[in-house]
Amino acid sequence: MSSKLRVFVSSTMKDLGDARRAVVERLRSLNLEPVNAEDMNPDGRSSWDVIRSEIDTSNIFILLSGESYGWIPTSGPGAGEGRSVTHMEALYANALGLPILPFFKRLAYDAPRDTDDANARDAFRHEVGDWEAGRFRQEFEWIDELSRKVGNTLLDLFQSSLLREMAARPRTGIRSLTGGSSTAFDRVPLPEGFVGRDPVLFAGAGVSVSAGLPTAAVMTELFGSRLSLGADGERILARHRFADVASVLERRFGRAELERAVVQAFDTAQGVVPTAGHLAAVSTFRHIVTTNYDDLFERACLARGVTYTVRSPNGETRGVGSQVTIFQVDGWIGLPSALVITEEDAARARQDAQYWDDVASAIGDRPVVVVGHSLRDENARRVLTRRGGGPALYVSLIDDPMDQIVRERFGLATCIASADDFLQSFEAATHASGGPATNHLA
Repeated sequence: MSSKLRVFVSSTMKDLGDARRAVVERLRSLNLEPVNAEDMNPDGRSSWDVIRSEIDTSNIFILLSGESYGWIPTSGPGAGEGRSVTHMEALYANALGLPILPFFKRLAYDAPRDTDDANARDAFRHEVGDWEAGRFRQEFEWIDELSRKVGNTLLDLFQSSLLREMAARPRTGIRSLTGGSSTAFDRVPLPEGFVGRDPVLFAGAGVSVSAGLPTAAVMTELFGSRLSLGADGERILARHRFADVASVLERRFGRAELERAVVQAFDTAQGVVPTAGHLAAVSTFRHIVTTNYDDLFERACLARGVTYTVRSPNGETRGVGSQVTIFQVDGWIGLPSALVITEEDAARARQDAQYWDDVASAIGDRPVVVVGHSLRDENARRVLTRRGGGPALYVSLIDDPMDQIVRERFGLATCIASADDFLQSFEAATHASGGPATNHLA
C-alpha cells in the first residue's frame, strides 16, 4: 500500500460528479492519494464496511456539499436514522478525529428550498459548521474555483504543523517498513546489456513519488503560494522552472525562508518509508546517483542490512560502508544550508571538481539506468555527459514524445514502466542471472 497521505472525497454523486473529478485530479497533482467511491472495488463486504475501512485509512476528509442532501439508506447500515450516506461518512470521519475540509457550493437562487431534501441539506451544513473550531470552510460556484481553493488549502497545510501531525498519526492498513520487497509487481521486459553488468542507477523524484514525498511541481506551487501570485499564479508558475521560482523566493524573502519552505514541505512526510523500489535498488546497484533530497535510499540500506556511504558536493558525507555508494548531487534535506535549490546553488556544486570526477569515475563505462528523472537541469545532464561509453536506459511511466530529443542526445534506450515495477523486475532478473551485482551483498 502507498504511504502517501490519503484524502477521502465525500459528496453526493448526482449533482457534484464533475466537482469530485476536479478535486481528485487536484489531489493527484499534489502527490496525494484520493480516496473516492468511484475507485472502490467490491470485495464481498457491504458498501458501508468498505467505505468505513477507507475512511479508517485516510488522513484528511474533504466534504463537498451541493444542492442535494443525498440518498438516505432504507435498509442495511444507517437505515432508519434519516441520514444520507454523505452525512454518515462525515459523522464517522468526525468521530475518528480526521481533519474535515468542507467546501460548500453556493446555492443558486432557483435551488430547491423548503423541501425535505433542502431542509436536511441546510441542517447538515449548519451541523458541520458547528463542529470543532478550526475547520476550513469555503464556498465555491465554479469547478475551476473549487479546484483552486482545494489546492490552496492543501498547500497551506503543507506549510503547517497540522499535516506533519497527520503524517505521523498511525492508521490501520498503512504500510510499515520491513526488510523485504515481496509486494506483487508487474514484471517489466528488460532490454539486454544491463542485467548482471554492474550498472549505475541514476534516480530522480519519480522513484520517491509513491512514497508520498512532494514532487518538483508541488514544491514549485508551494513557492508560488509564498509569493502570493494571485489568480494568475498557476499560469505564471507553468512558464518557469523550479529553480527559477526558488530564486525569486530567495530574493524576496531571503535564503533562510527558502530553506525553511523546502524543509517544511519534506517535514510533512516524515511518516513515509522506502518503497519496494528503494529496497530493490540497494540490493541491485553498487552505485546510485540521485538528485533527490530525501534519505530513502539510506533507510532502505538500513532495512536490508546493507552498508553504505552517501556523498554530496563540498565534502558532506554520511555513513562509512562500502557495499553501496550514494552520490546525492543536490544535497540532503537534513542539511538545508547545502541544498541545491536555485541555479546559483547548482553552479556552486559544479565547482567541486573532485566530486564530479569521482562520479564520472564511478560510472566509467558501466551501463547507466535512469529512473524517475526528467533530465532537465544542468547537474542532471552533467551526470550523463561525463559517463563513459556504456549503454544507458531511460525508464519512464509514459512514452512522452517530448523526451525523444533528450533520449537521442544522450543515447538512451527506452523502457516504459513505473519506477517500483522496473526496479523490482531488475532485482529479480539480476539475482536470477547470478550476475556480479548480486555479490556486493554477500
